[in-house]
Amino acid sequence: MPIELLKPHTHAGVIHAPGTHLEIDEAAARWLIEHGVAQPAPPEADSKPNTTSRKGD
Repeated sequence: MPIELLKPHTHAGVIHAPGTHLEIDEAAARWLIEHGVAQPAPPEADSKPNTTSRKGD
């Protein structure tokens, strides 16, 4: 399930900043959403990879 973090969160041993989009299992996603750590990712985020582009790439 795609989510967007609202607060810093460690997932799979990596610290992710607010605004990061992650694809995680539904149970974990629901838990994070219920605890105010994440929100469902906007639909347009579903088709975009979690990458950072550099100018000139």
